[in-house]
Amino acid sequence: MKISLFENKEKADGNLNCIEFFGLSRSGKTHLLKKLIKKGKKGVLNKEGEKLGKIGLFIKHFLRNPWKTNYLFYKLNTNWVGLDRKIDFFKVFLMRNSYLMGVLGKYESVRKRKGEFFVDEFLLQSIFIILQKKSNENEIKKVLKYLPRTNKILLVESEEEKRYKRIGKTRFPGQQINKKYSVEWMKNSEFNYKIIKKILLEDYGPVVENPKVN
Repeated sequence: MKISLFENKEKADGNLNCIEFFGLSRSGKTHLLKKLIKKGKKGVLNKEGEKLGKIGLFIKHFLRNPWKTNYLFYKLNTNWVGLDRKIDFFKVFLMRNSYLMGVLGKYESVRKRKGEFFVDEFLLQSIFIILQKKSNENEIKKVLKYLPRTNKILLVESEEEKRYKRIGKTRFPGQQINKKYSVEWMKNSEFNYKIIKKILLEDYGPVVENPKVN
């Protein structure tokens, strides 16, 4: 596993003092965060975010940022990987929209939290949900402008072979709905990931390779 720390050159939105985990599926993000929490570090896991009154917090975020929020959901709901069955389309629709609601609700719940903390499945990670087709640098940069910014990004990377071994023991994201869809989504995410990483290298400050986070 390789980790890199990117620091925002600009002030984070809402004075959000967090280190946001980012990486491809099965790269080891959640496993690393759980280890850090066991060692006494402050962290917010995805399941914790789901229990924070997602709908109420999302509404609060929407009322503060109606135009930005509308754009993000417009982009999400006009960017689809093809699905043959209507029931699968409906399930994916619910999965994607509820995920983005959860992320924005989670942001609302932690944006004024004191002290530095780690957070998984957050703002930057949501790009994989918003843009499921292969994208480009201009489109991704535009989406980033509508998402709140955190002050630090912890990029977690694992070799492709290791990631796919882990996937083989579990499943692709979305595989419980449709295997063909989930494989195409993963391939598109890998394509978009390279562009996002390039943007991080350009837009954030000095990169610290393998920082001591434990």
